[in-house]
Amino acid sequence: MEPGTEIQPPSQEEQVVKDLMTQDYSQADRTASQRPVLESKLADELRLRRFTEDVLDARQEELEHQEAENKKLSKKMDSLQKELAEAQRELIEARNQTKAKAKQLQDAKDHIFHLQPRRKDITESEAQEAYKKLCGNVQRWVENRLQPVLDELESGRLRGRPVGAPAARFAALIREPARRCLGAHQSDEHHVIAVIMYYIWLALFAKPFYCPLDGSDDDATITWIDELETTMSKLPRDAAHCREWRSETLSALTSQPLFKSRRAAYIGLVSEDLASLLSIVVPRASHGDLQSSVRRTIVEPAADFAHKLQLASSIFSLKWPARNASSRLEVYECINLASGGLVLDLGSSTSARQKVTYLFDVAPGLFVERVDVGKKAPLKAIYRPNVLVYVGDGEVPQRPTLMRWLCDNTNGSARDPLPRTAMPRSKTLSSIRSSKL
Repeated sequence: MEPGTEIQPPSQEEQVVKDLMTQDYSQADRTASQRPVLESKLADELRLRRFTEDVLDARQEELEHQEAENKKLSKKMDSLQKELAEAQRELIEARNQTKAKAKQLQDAKDHIFHLQPRRKDITESEAQEAYKKLCGNVQRWVENRLQPVLDELESGRLRGRPVGAPAARFAALIREPARRCLGAHQSDEHHVIAVIMYYIWLALFAKPFYCPLDGSDDDATITWIDELETTMSKLPRDAAHCREWRSETLSALTSQPLFKSRRAAYIGLVSEDLASLLSIVVPRASHGDLQSSVRRTIVEPAADFAHKLQLASSIFSLKWPARNASSRLEVYECINLASGGLVLDLGSSTSARQKVTYLFDVAPGLFVERVDVGKKAPLKAIYRPNVLVYVGDGEVPQRPTLMRWLCDNTNGSARDPLPRTAMPRSKTLSSIRSSKL
């Protein structure tokens, strides 16, 4: 520096610039020292960013995939909704058709049943009273008609009389227990009552229907009805429905004019055949008078009774005593031969039953099975079977009897094996041959 030259202090601007430069140098030094840290943070930020972007990309792909699945499910749901709507429409249409067909069926039923009279089933009390009356008719008829031939037997005038063909048929209708009592004194009336009851049981009550429903020999109509009822019972239908169908079908068939004429003819044949059978024990009656009496007093009431029983929804039946009747006399109506036919009460005393001698069956009992919804009620007796017994001193007295004379004078002795059923002359009555005892 030259003498005399003075050093001038920096100006304010220069000082500011200098200060700034100093600060920059200082900041640059600090930045240089922090660079590794900053670069590390930057790298971390970059990695975090890439990770976030990867996560967002994966999520985006999942969302896109889910949206695609949702679209498929939405389309499937739309399709199912359309199918559901179609099914609902078809269901409504089917219900409407069912209602229409049900109405048509009901109209058809109403029309069919309107064409026939309203069926009124016989009640148990009515059936009991009707059967009691029928048994009373048979008893009174025998008491009123049999006495003349018994008088001839007692006077000895009967021995030389020829018995004829009806005697063998009459003897064949004497059931096995009664054949052992042919000589029991005063038993003839009871034997004849038993034969009549057995005959009308075979002719009217022991068959599916008492009267032919068509002109065939085997009565195909009632066979068809029985088979159809059996088939219906195997389907998911209750017994009451099947029985009601049978009753209504028979009611419709029996309301036709053709059946009424066929029924009248059949009753005439049964009356003629029974009158011929009884002519051996009522020898003095004319054939016309005997047939008219048998028809009016026995056959027509029995046919009317059978008609009501077999059209009822409850199952009525006539049943003979069991083979062990002698050991269960308390369940039967016991008629005492020794007291002239008085009824004994054997239900309360065991000792009284021990003194009773069983002879034979006189009449079957009336039983009923009430058909309720879904099942049948147990079998119930509403009129007990009648059996002849002996309660007296000593053994049963033996005397000459009409039954002994009749059986001894037939082609075969009563001790010989006899047919188990009668053989009526009429072809229409041939079903009796196959009836079981």
